[in-house]
Amino acid sequence: MLYVVGDIHGRLDLLQDLESQIDADARRLGLPPTVVYLGDLVDRGPASAQLLDRATGPGPAGWIRHFLAGNHELMMLGFLQNPKANLAWLDFGGIEALYSYGFQPSELEQIRRQPAKSVNLLRSYVPEDHVAFLETLATGLLYPGLLLVHAGIRPGVPLEEQSDLDLTRIKAEFLDSTADHGVLVVHGHSIVKTPEIRPNRIAIDTGAYATGVLTALRLTGTSPPAFLQTGAGRNE
Repeated sequence: MLYVVGDIHGRLDLLQDLESQIDADARRLGLPPTVVYLGDLVDRGPASAQLLDRATGPGPAGWIRHFLAGNHELMMLGFLQNPKANLAWLDFGGIEALYSYGFQPSELEQIRRQPAKSVNLLRSYVPEDHVAFLETLATGLLYPGLLLVHAGIRPGVPLEEQSDLDLTRIKAEFLDSTADHGVLVVHGHSIVKTPEIRPNRIAIDTGAYATGVLTALRLTGTSPPAFLQTGAGRNE
């Protein structure tokens, strides 16, 4: 039983709710769940550090979990490795992420003023296992006839030649394409009001950090796609 979770963006509360729904749904159907998280666990919302704690810790009993990199994981990792070259991350949700680790406003101002001298400060707050987790994230997961990825793919480019930049950031070229990609692509990154099913892709980023609606897609191989959602969402 495969479940795919869309962009979480620091909303641990929503993930806890959705994971409880997934667990109950899998038990009802009598199949152990494999759960794939499409990236953007971090930034914008209030609990990025706590989400990475959850991701690096043991999963629920009987679950198989896979975590993919989104553009926000890659931005965060770049910042932790080289703050001066990646200072822009702070304005794309990075401030909220650092607050979740306990950073103080004065320390954030210090980072902005002297980013090159901030590596030790960052290491004093961000656990090594969080950094190692970010470093090992894959940017896609391929099943027969199915590709799970954060943003999408570049149409016309073989899967083995897709770049990490496109897999984690592409928008219009992918969203507007009606091409047969050879696989059904399940993705997040581009916010939709409700999950969107197209012949060549399924979009499940419902803007959780702002809307309170976090979405998971259930795929069984024999039944039509179904969705579990939090907040204002609904279960199908």
